[in-house]
Amino acid sequence: MHIEINIDTLLTKIIQEEDLSVHFQPIVHLQTQQIYGYEGLIRGPVNTVLHSPTRLFQAATKTNQLAELDILCRKKVICRFAKLSLPGRLFVNVDPITMLHEQFREGITLQFLQQAGIDPGRIIIELTETNPVEDIELMQHAVRHYRQMGFRVALDDLGAGYSGLKLWSEIRPDIVKVDRHFIQGIDEDRTKQQFVNAILKTATALGSRVITEGVETEKEYATLRKIGIEMLQGYYFCRPVSVPPTTLSSKLFREEPRSEDTFELLTVEHIKRPAVSAQVNTSVNHIGELFTSTPELESVVILQETEVLGMVLRKEFMNMYASLYGKDLYGKQQIMRFINRNVLQVEKYMPLEDVSFRLTTGLDLHREEFIILDNCTLDGTGRLIDLLHEITKLQVNRARHANPLTLLPGNVPIQQQLQKLFRKNNAFVICYFDLDNFKPFNDVFGFTRGDQVLRFLSELLVVNIDDQKNFIGHIGGDDFVCIFETENWQEVIQRILNQFDESISGFYNGNIGCNIRTKDRNGNTKNFGKMSLSVGAVLVSSSNTHCHIDLSKEAAIAKKRAKKMKGSSLYIHQLNIGDPSPPVPIYSFAR
Repeated sequence: MHIEINIDTLLTKIIQEEDLSVHFQPIVHLQTQQIYGYEGLIRGPVNTVLHSPTRLFQAATKTNQLAELDILCRKKVICRFAKLSLPGRLFVNVDPITMLHEQFREGITLQFLQQAGIDPGRIIIELTETNPVEDIELMQHAVRHYRQMGFRVALDDLGAGYSGLKLWSEIRPDIVKVDRHFIQGIDEDRTKQQFVNAILKTATALGSRVITEGVETEKEYATLRKIGIEMLQGYYFCRPVSVPPTTLSSKLFREEPRSEDTFELLTVEHIKRPAVSAQVNTSVNHIGELFTSTPELESVVILQETEVLGMVLRKEFMNMYASLYGKDLYGKQQIMRFINRNVLQVEKYMPLEDVSFRLTTGLDLHREEFIILDNCTLDGTGRLIDLLHEITKLQVNRARHANPLTLLPGNVPIQQQLQKLFRKNNAFVICYFDLDNFKPFNDVFGFTRGDQVLRFLSELLVVNIDDQKNFIGHIGGDDFVCIFETENWQEVIQRILNQFDESISGFYNGNIGCNIRTKDRNGNTKNFGKMSLSVGAVLVSSSNTHCHIDLSKEAAIAKKRAKKMKGSSLYIHQLNIGDPSPPVPIYSFAR
């Protein structure tokens, strides 16, 4: 009883003091490979029993404070969304029971939006069902009311609530979110695949869009992509964080991976084997004679003139042909009816890793062998065993040169990338990242916490920098390098600095002002402030004299000058090609 009273008092205090924090999780549009919007998520005060949102809302329901908490959550989410200037739509969670509460005020959400300067068209009211909703008419009225104000409506956790399917049919939401239960392990569960596929078809018929929640693994993502899901949400893309990314790494979508010079030739052509082919009107007897006379032959590619239709596979074909009446029944017929069309076809210049991904994630594909094309015409075949062998060598080679903590490319790939840019005579920007006050932090909190900070920084770089067009490397310790070829690099750096400053305090275990006292490198005890991030940028224009530049030295100079500036900062200078004197800074600025 005493605990319950304390919880009631704590909840009342939380509401009165508005002591809630907001996290956001991106919702990703698969076709555009961009962030469609963000779901706003609430957390209670840290180190209290009500930090968990589940406990928080359970307590509010029990003490009849759900309406007050719900309104406060909307206010906090909307204000935070506006403060961060996040792009796309904002998904605001609303418990349907709250909408029926006597204290619920119509128009309060619109008022918050007007104060924050957000267009109602960017808001999606996400109905989260924690209790049975029996008054469907009131629900329909509330949905109509929100739509009249310019909001759209999403139905959360479809398949998990008390009356989700009934609500879907009655209120016809704009968006349905499939519960994470049906997504976990979907790559290995045919029943879940069929369920999600049925939901997708139903949504299409009813005019709703579909978001799948709880996507955590690459295989789950690949399966949902194959089914045709439009939007996804989950840890695979990003965990809920206080400052979410505004762009996502392209490698999450498994495009052609950026490769260093040593790997650029490793396309599927590298493992190509000669193909045996036949036209579609070839007789079954002729194919049988091919397999019989050539015991090592595993397949025959079937063509219609130059178009590749598929393969006839030895094992499947010979089971039929060698049966008691197989040859007599089918021998004179055309081979068309025995073609296996579920065979992967890829162009010969496709990277090995991309082929591996398609082969291992495609549903119902024949996996032992695939067809290699040259501009859509037959060029050869490839075997899974050869593909895996080359992929293994590739991964071992990369692992040798990757930083073991962050798995980012190390010194060798960094030098290879620079050499490639020199040979191509491309202009680029090399940025040297370094943490200020990292050693004192390590001394006080230990190497484990220090490693967490390094991983946090590496993730910050990965989620903000498009590594299809740029390069991210980890030299070692708290030294990172990014090589930009995109023009918006300054905007990206400033976003990284902002997000770093927004989040780094969380690693200090609540130390007031994030100040710590420890010994410096000379053994003298002194105070150290919160960690900051220094970035030294070197602008390299296209030139035939690139080979004479000691870029590591120049980047180190730029970083050293950045570290002399207060707080997280970016220092920029351009090389004077042919001038032995130190480069003259174009400009510099601190945040």
